[in-house]
Amino acid sequence: MSASPSAFPRILVTLPTANFTQRRILEGVLSYAREHGPWMFHLNTGDVAGQGLRRISDWKCSGIIALSAHPELIARLAALKRPAVFINPPQEKRRPPKGCVFVRRDHQNLGRLAAEYFIDRGYRSFAFVGSARPAAWSDGRRDGFVARLVKAGHRCSCYPDPTPGEMADFAVEAPRLGAWLAALPKPTALYTVKDMRGQQILAACMDAGVRVPEDLSVLSTDDDAVLCETTTPPLSSIALDGENTGRLCARILDDLLHGRPTEPLVDIAYPRIVTRRSTDAFAIDDPILARAVAHVRAHLGESLQIAALAESLGISVRTIEMKALRHLGRPFREEIRRIRLSEGISLLSNTALSIATIAERCGFCNASHFARTVKAAFGYTPGTFRARSRAPQRQQHAPARSG
Repeated sequence: MSASPSAFPRILVTLPTANFTQRRILEGVLSYAREHGPWMFHLNTGDVAGQGLRRISDWKCSGIIALSAHPELIARLAALKRPAVFINPPQEKRRPPKGCVFVRRDHQNLGRLAAEYFIDRGYRSFAFVGSARPAAWSDGRRDGFVARLVKAGHRCSCYPDPTPGEMADFAVEAPRLGAWLAALPKPTALYTVKDMRGQQILAACMDAGVRVPEDLSVLSTDDDAVLCETTTPPLSSIALDGENTGRLCARILDDLLHGRPTEPLVDIAYPRIVTRRSTDAFAIDDPILARAVAHVRAHLGESLQIAALAESLGISVRTIEMKALRHLGRPFREEIRRIRLSEGISLLSNTALSIATIAERCGFCNASHFARTVKAAFGYTPGTFRARSRAPQRQQHAPARSG
């Protein structure tokens, strides 16, 4: 005998979906409900034709999932005294109301990830472009990017905030942005906070005669394929995995509804970088060494003899090792190992390929060799990385760090 509809959880979801990652969060919530429900939903997505929250208390919801930067909305929803999961609440909201959970993304970590991505590619000149409108999340990504660069001994040029007139119309801002981009040293690595902003930057580069990625390497955030695959050139971006975030939030709410223990503060983790043409370059001052590194990246799965590679470049093994020490700060053999490990960890985290297949693709002798190298480098086995990235979301999230 099927349950009465009145027994189904009634879930309020207030989630603006103009942003790609936020749409994917909603997809993740609905996907979880399809597998573990049924749940009944009242969806408030910011659609101008939609129905708002004026009389939401009359709907008698069982639980709430909400993404909002406005403390007033959080207070209003918390006043319903229903289990609630709040996504990316304002920074001044340090602790969630009783019976609620805050799920936060570490925006500074995204900036650090972007900085490390470019540092590994040999860049020494860096730039940052924030959101077209002031936002705490944009500032966090900037701060993480700049701090990681400073730690590595680099400086960063930050684009000034747009004026009110520029915020209202990109056509007004475009000439100033283009002039600023054209004045950057060449080559420069630039990180920006969202794909729409990245699209604007690439358009300004075309107008200003700035070559991407030769003069300016551009990395964005969100990995909205509709934008990233259709820009010129295609835009590299940090993928935030909105669907898994949505599933995580739905699972936490399910735990709250059933009285299962939950952490009050949860970090959203495991972003990854999708490389496209806009960052498909390496800023290594020495052209011969740059060719050697590019060869390694293009032939990871092949047996690589440094002596044969050096001969093909017209130099000795000693010379290529000295160039690597001078420009990369490590022996060339270590750079090969680092590139192979980086690709191996990426495949572990983002694909279902077997460890043996990953080892073969990345140039390791076999799965055991790969496993030993990963353990020596990170202190974890390959299976640990796979469990972290692909395990059910109940195991994936971790309590947020304090401070």
